[in-house]
Amino acid sequence: MSTTSPQTWLITGCSSGFGEAFVRQLRTAGDNVVATGRNASIKLAHLQDTGAKILDLDVTASASEMNVKAKEAWELFPGGIDVVVNNAGYIESGAVEELTQEDMEHCLRTNFHGPMNITRAFLPYLRARGSGTLFYVGSQAGWHGDPSASSYCASKFALEGAVECLAKELAMFAPNLRIHIVEPGYFRTSAFSNIRHVPARVPAYAEFNAATRVFEQSVVGNELGDAEKAVVRMIELVKGTGMAAGKKVPLRVPLGSDGWARIKAKCEETLKICEEWEDVAKSTDLGM
Repeated sequence: MSTTSPQTWLITGCSSGFGEAFVRQLRTAGDNVVATGRNASIKLAHLQDTGAKILDLDVTASASEMNVKAKEAWELFPGGIDVVVNNAGYIESGAVEELTQEDMEHCLRTNFHGPMNITRAFLPYLRARGSGTLFYVGSQAGWHGDPSASSYCASKFALEGAVECLAKELAMFAPNLRIHIVEPGYFRTSAFSNIRHVPARVPAYAEFNAATRVFEQSVVGNELGDAEKAVVRMIELVKGTGMAAGKKVPLRVPLGSDGWARIKAKCEETLKICEEWEDVAKSTDLGM
């Protein structure tokens, strides 16, 4: 179903990248926007001239704090929020052996628990109204692992799994709500410029860490993806317009030729394993 009527969007992580592009494009189109972020009065000051409502929201806040923020956001515009965009996130870099549980939990609090707490905070309002969209910015990293990216990949794997479960639950309890997760490849945002590196703790990884940082720096400015185009497509997916017009939008949609290629390769690899090891898998059934 397509819509060209103005909608009200709440977007997390609006200081730059996809989040900022969402705010500017939606406001230009005449939609209402609640732009959120940490220290919003400072970090989102550059968005004041768009006419978006600016709301201070830390996605790592407690569930009770998130509930308060959801109520505040819902009451900013008549009719509440139509689309919740879970965009906030960051990349954490470090080999598994050098990571601590605290390192991984720090990443998961932002990239996984944050979107889940926001989802739980807004779902009662959306279910009561019987309409709305929950939209998640995942990653091609939710399909495969990369060296030094275990925290980030784990957070995106977790998000993919939880959102798929949520979609199946809401198909029963709130069938008019829409759930989508996009899986971008590398886009020209500040993501690779703002990587959080864990402290070096194991000397054996010194050379590996140095090579990893060289690779990370080589990505900056050379990403294949155009962030503005990506946000155009994301908005189209929600509104059912443009390249999404007349189509049933699936739960997952890859974005970027590089992300699409890696996801496709992982699917093909998995199918090959299933075919080659079918006899072993089935040999464990009762009666075999």
